[in-house]
Amino acid sequence: MKFLFIFLFFTISNIFLIANEEEVKLTLEEKNFLLENQPLKFHNEQYWPPYNFNENNTPKGFIIDYANLLAKKLNIKIEYISGPSWNEFMEMLKDDEIDAILNISKNKEREEYFNFTTPFHSASNAIYVKKGNEHLDSLEKLEGKTIVMPKGFLAQQYLEKNYPKINQILVKDSYEALKLLSLGKADATIDKKNVLDFIISTKNISEVVPSNYVEEEKLISLISIGTSKNKPLLNSILNKAQNSISETELLDLKRKWFGTADIKDKKSFLTVDEKEYIDKKRVIKVCTITDLKPIEFYEEEKIQGINIDLLNLIAKKLDIKFEYFKYYNSKIAENSLKNGICDIFPTTNQTKNLKDIALFTEYITNYKLAIVTQKNKPVVENIEEILDKTMAKKANWENLNYLKSKYPNIDIYETSSEFETLEAVNNNKVYYAIEPLPVIAYYSSKYAFNDLFISRYTDMYLSSNIAVLKENFVLYEILNKTIDEITEYEKTNIFNKWTNSFIKEPFDYSALWKILTVIFILLSILTYRQIILNRHNKALKIANNEIEEKTKLIAKQKELFEKLYSKSSDGVLLIKNKKILDCNEAILELLEYSKDELLNKSLDEISPKFQLNNDSSTIISNEKIDETLKNGVCNFEWILLNKNSICVWVEIVLTAIEIDNNSVIHTVIRNINKRKEMEKELESLTNKLEDRILEEIKKNEEKTKQLIQQSRLAQMGEMISMIAHQWRQPLAAISATTNSILLKTMLDEKISKEELTKELNLITDYSQHLSLTIDDFRNFFKTDKIKSEILLEELINKTINIIKIQFETKEIKVEKDYKFNEKILSYSTELQQVILILLKNAEDALIEKEIENKNIKISTYKENNFAIIEVEDNAKGIPNDIMDKIFDPYFSTKKEKEGTGIGLYMSKIIIDEHCSGNLSVKNSNFGAIFKIKLPLNI
Repeated sequence: MKFLFIFLFFTISNIFLIANEEEVKLTLEEKNFLLENQPLKFHNEQYWPPYNFNENNTPKGFIIDYANLLAKKLNIKIEYISGPSWNEFMEMLKDDEIDAILNISKNKEREEYFNFTTPFHSASNAIYVKKGNEHLDSLEKLEGKTIVMPKGFLAQQYLEKNYPKINQILVKDSYEALKLLSLGKADATIDKKNVLDFIISTKNISEVVPSNYVEEEKLISLISIGTSKNKPLLNSILNKAQNSISETELLDLKRKWFGTADIKDKKSFLTVDEKEYIDKKRVIKVCTITDLKPIEFYEEEKIQGINIDLLNLIAKKLDIKFEYFKYYNSKIAENSLKNGICDIFPTTNQTKNLKDIALFTEYITNYKLAIVTQKNKPVVENIEEILDKTMAKKANWENLNYLKSKYPNIDIYETSSEFETLEAVNNNKVYYAIEPLPVIAYYSSKYAFNDLFISRYTDMYLSSNIAVLKENFVLYEILNKTIDEITEYEKTNIFNKWTNSFIKEPFDYSALWKILTVIFILLSILTYRQIILNRHNKALKIANNEIEEKTKLIAKQKELFEKLYSKSSDGVLLIKNKKILDCNEAILELLEYSKDELLNKSLDEISPKFQLNNDSSTIISNEKIDETLKNGVCNFEWILLNKNSICVWVEIVLTAIEIDNNSVIHTVIRNINKRKEMEKELESLTNKLEDRILEEIKKNEEKTKQLIQQSRLAQMGEMISMIAHQWRQPLAAISATTNSILLKTMLDEKISKEELTKELNLITDYSQHLSLTIDDFRNFFKTDKIKSEILLEELINKTINIIKIQFETKEIKVEKDYKFNEKILSYSTELQQVILILLKNAEDALIEKEIENKNIKISTYKENNFAIIEVEDNAKGIPNDIMDKIFDPYFSTKKEKEGTGIGLYMSKIIIDEHCSGNLSVKNSNFGAIFKIKLPLNI
């Protein structure tokens, strides 16, 4: 019977479980919709905790957990879209770029575009104000005041419509709203109380308190899921999924995120086996170490700290007891865990030895390490920026070696404790330290380290996990599940217990200690009363003297500021609510107004209607003031009008400051009329200079043309000599042939037809040779500027033919090494002129230096995207002292009156500028090598 009862019990239980886990009943059309549209895209807000936010690229919050539960019920995949603002999400839903907004309240305007599911949560709005303004506890009292609100939220739109007398500053999210309120930039903010309480506690927002709930019924948010009008099926599906969520499931989510009271069965999250394990093991032994305040430490032989409070909370949730064992270092604690002396070991250091024997639970705490400096030091962007400074850190810190390996040049002052580390920073012994927020807060509060300042958070973390032996897997699972049950609210309360004291008003604590001290003195040290009073009087006298000195110093500083303000050569204005509140003498002198005339004017009222770029002075000045209030500072050039309507160019620097908790803009105005006049003159001179440069370029081009012509004329003389040389032999041969025929005619010798034909053919050949010679020289002197396709070797051969007879006469051998054999696009006449100049220069060098075996080598080849022509002689080269001058105009190495000095200069211009190539020279072992580089892609 007993076994039958157990069997029936488990069977009935499984039937109920299956019934509860059964999928939501959907129509075929709805199922097809889900199949075709997965994953569904849901919105995830950047920061609206504890409802919907993103932390370390992970969507979190009550709303996210609720959406995940819906997805589980529907057995679908979802994708969270994070990053856009609220208004951008609304537009994305209208355009079907996302499938749903998970937390939205219905109103008439939104109903036009969206469908809404049944509300699944309601939340009241509350008014939060700066401390001291608790009297601002209703919307009526906020009229005429300024509130800061997240743009697009239901409350923001409702107040804009129904309370137009309440001024609004619109920001991206609730966190930014609280920051501005804390800084005194607004009088109040309104949002869900859960949201603001969570942000205040987790982000350490100070000086902000709730004044009252908003009593308007329309501002009680009924939170639904919003979908596009184009997807009515999705709305139906989500409604069905919402209806399948039980009250217990919803209560669990609320308890997790809002601290709702636990349901009766505290251990409902555990399996039957896990509950049985806990029931049998009523005491769990914990290894603890003593050296990390306020995370985990002993004081007066009592274990305490953030980790201990969290462990005690776990013990409470499991209804068990933790027994703590004290150890002075991690190695001994690890051995105790290994040997079974302890069951668990909370640790911030997952060593290799520990990983070999233990499993690690999820984080119980996880804090970013912060760079802490003195308050008067500049804000640090990252650790690389201050590697040249000295850092203090406890010598046995587990990440010290990692830091040294990542930054080999880091200068570390090693200390014996966190107290010594932070004291070194506070006393300016070192520049900075790296510690987690709880450690900084604890020591700042306990030891009055008032000069410490958190400059920037690093990408390193101090994380605490619970190590459990691998063989004790059941306990490991139990602890992980219990850690998940700890709400953000509970974690925040524990964190605040150990850290909030350094940001709260110290009045209560100091008063308590004073009372206790007085009682202690009265009861225990009455006999030393007079001595203590004397000491107090002496201390008070010293304090009074210090106060007096500081008062004098403040008075001097005030006097100095007033002198700087009133006697400054720059104009100074104080602007409040866009009206001039005060001014100095310099601005009155600049604008020729009296003080009474200038006060209460706005910046655009002392400016022309439009600025130089035709922008409205009213619009631009308002934009600049708004930019200053947002960013803190703004500078720009501007045109003002003096009393006589004369334009004055000025440079304006706007700086946002606070005076008596009111936002005021400190405005410095500098007269730049003279600078603008000089800029105008400089612009005129620049334009004239450009014209002169263009004129000189044109002149230089004309001179270049003249030089080219001069070079051609110089070569023409040489060409005539070459023509005479070329024609001498053919003319002599023609003369001899005709004389022979004439002589035979005179002697009446009979000339055969064949002989006569032979002699006439000889005359014809010689005539054609003379004609070709004329064509070669005529082509050489063509002045056309049209690029044409030419065979490089053919052009070189034509050039050699012009000078061939002269070379043969002077016994100059020409050696050819052609390896290019392609057509190129270039100026053939100018290129031929350059080759001829190089050949003539080589000839002159060989003759002048009386070389016996005169030789000129002409080579062609391809180098990258260039065709190369090299002209090399064996005339012993060019002296090094003139190598850099040979391409200069009018520089010649030839004897006086034999050279013009423009041949190589013009060759350089033709190749480099006209042909977009390069002409260069170097010496070889035998003589000079002139190298012509011609581009192939032009």
